Amino acid sequence: MHQRLIMALVSAALFMEILDGTIITTALPSMARSFHTSPVALDIGVSAYLLTVGVFVPASGWVADRFGARRVFAAAIALFTVASALCAMAPGPTSFVCLRILQGLGGALMVPVGRLVVMRLTPREKLVETLAALIWPALIAPVIGPPLGGLITQSFGWRWIFYFNVPLGAVALAGCLWLIPDVREVVRRFDRLGFALSSVGLFALQIGLERLPRHADALALGLSIVGLILVVLTVRHMRRVAHPLIDLAAWRVASFRMASRGGSIMRIAINAGPFLLPLMLQEGYGFSAFHAGMFVLMLFVGDLTMKAFVTRILRRFGHRPVLIPTGFACAASLLAMAFITPAVPLWLIAIILVVHGMIRSLEFTSLTTLAFADVDRAALNDASTFFNTTMLLSGAAAITVAAMAVHAGSALLRFPAMAPLAGPGAEYRIAFAIVALVALLGTIDAFRLPHGAGNTLTQ
Repeated sequence: MHQRLIMALVSAALFMEILDGTIITTALPSMARSFHTSPVALDIGVSAYLLTVGVFVPASGWVADRFGARRVFAAAIALFTVASALCAMAPGPTSFVCLRILQGLGGALMVPVGRLVVMRLTPREKLVETLAALIWPALIAPVIGPPLGGLITQSFGWRWIFYFNVPLGAVALAGCLWLIPDVREVVRRFDRLGFALSSVGLFALQIGLERLPRHADALALGLSIVGLILVVLTVRHMRRVAHPLIDLAAWRVASFRMASRGGSIMRIAINAGPFLLPLMLQEGYGFSAFHAGMFVLMLFVGDLTMKAFVTRILRRFGHRPVLIPTGFACAASLLAMAFITPAVPLWLIAIILVVHGMIRSLEFTSLTTLAFADVDRAALNDASTFFNTTMLLSGAAAITVAAMAVHAGSALLRFPAMAPLAGPGAEYRIAFAIVALVALLGTIDAFRLPHGAGNTLTQ
């Protein structure tokens, strides 16, 4: 019972942190009116939160060991809750953005530390069920965030998006102080150079990726390249120093390497789907935002449906036999979404979206459980920190890849040979085909997995 309560607490914290990354997107027009500015000017409120989370996640493992997981988790929840209340009371756009940064700092420490506590306390034979339960917030929160934000804004006003976090945060803080043990490992010296390299690199890379879809200019490209170079230098630095910010020993484990490398490519493709679908329905076919959002929620139905079966599937077949066909099925279901038009019967659209939701749920869970299946307990802290960082980067890259795929589709339609594909939504249909190819690329690493990889969890 105690373990289940901890799981519920960490899952709720994860859901709250991811939800706050996207929930204000539909509230931006209302917020802009109250601040007497434009929605575009407030878009930085979304970016500032996500950037702060990405910059500070690499240090979360060291902070947890230095100050203790219970203390850090409680402080992160308190900071997130207080920052949420202050965001709701923000008098202007500048103060709002500053408070979103503070909220992002709380989120950056809250979720990785909570997940780490769960993995350290969970027996290895129960790790599949535990990690599977921690996956659903990451799948559901980005999907329901925008429509939920719109509903709250319409019913109560945008400030209540943040006020609702206050009682939830208070309950979570009380639960943390009651349930979470003071888990910590031996503290190594803080890697200042590693943190500086990773912070600047991740910051530049995320800004570049965020800017590229809207302004494919020299600044966006330069930031992306500089960020990528600094991230590569960070990895080289961490492999050479005696006390790195993140020990990369887990990278030598084939299952962890595949889940981090090929899994990141697959997550880019999967996360691009919920971004492309509402755009195609609204911009391509003239659907309202509400109806487009309802179609996206069908993915959520698939996620929940698969949640009941994923553990049994992995225990029955193992990771490699699941990941290979699931990768192809994911690519096929993304391609099938390209054929969604107003002429397609509603029941068929529902089948396509629910099936894709089931496939992506199985894929996400398989990759996450595989990542930690063969990693030693002593290396869990660093492995979890590194994996969380790659997940954040793949989420940012997904939006960029999706938007660039739409631009590529528009460019391809200028060629006479592509004339048969022209028509409403054509550039989005091509974009879905491109994203499906990305999913196929992410499947390649699954073929390199040793037979029996991850069997320590599924046998």
